[in-house]
Amino acid sequence: MTKKLAKSAVSQRRVLDAAAKIFRDYGYAGTTMRAIADEADLKAGSIYYHNKSKDELIGAVLEIGIRAVTDNVDRALTALPDTATGRDRIETAIRAHLSAIIEVGDYTLATRRALGQVPEPIRARNRQMRDAYGAIWQKILADAHERGEFNTTANLSLARIFILGGLNWTVEWFKPGGRSIDDVAREFASVVLDGLSGKGGAATVESVGVR
Repeated sequence: MTKKLAKSAVSQRRVLDAAAKIFRDYGYAGTTMRAIADEADLKAGSIYYHNKSKDELIGAVLEIGIRAVTDNVDRALTALPDTATGRDRIETAIRAHLSAIIEVGDYTLATRRALGQVPEPIRARNRQMRDAYGAIWQKILADAHERGEFNTTANLSLARIFILGGLNWTVEWFKPGGRSIDDVAREFASVVLDGLSGKGGAATVESVGVR
């Protein structure tokens, strides 16, 4: 039974990896279950063993993408000592975010390509997860400001959107074998943190209703 379950799990991941690639290349509207089966080198009917529809597959692909990032950032932050500064926490979160989106690159790119096309119920579920992840960043920024590490007039909600947008775009141009993730994370953190720590007035932390 254990071997059958393990084989089943491997087969499901094979289908999901194939789905992520097809959604990445063709978006939600241009993707068919047959195309996913061909990419996975499976018979067309085989993918229905785990997934009843294209909607179920895109929902799973979107969830894997956001959960990979959320879990990686959460683990990295949890591992920091209590004495970690706001800068330490932001640098750590940036590095963990980049590592995750590069590792699940097809899922990240599939999200960028397909999210705006999926049915609203699927988009709404994914939005809840993305909002929960955004709240992690909002807290990091707000805590750093409250401890006096940031002295800027920047709206921290907009800063969060800027940071996450810039990080997510990295998957479009990052190439393994070139600059390391650590180098990119370090430079990105410098741009963000040196800007936020500039002298200015008090930062505003209210939500601006933008995702």
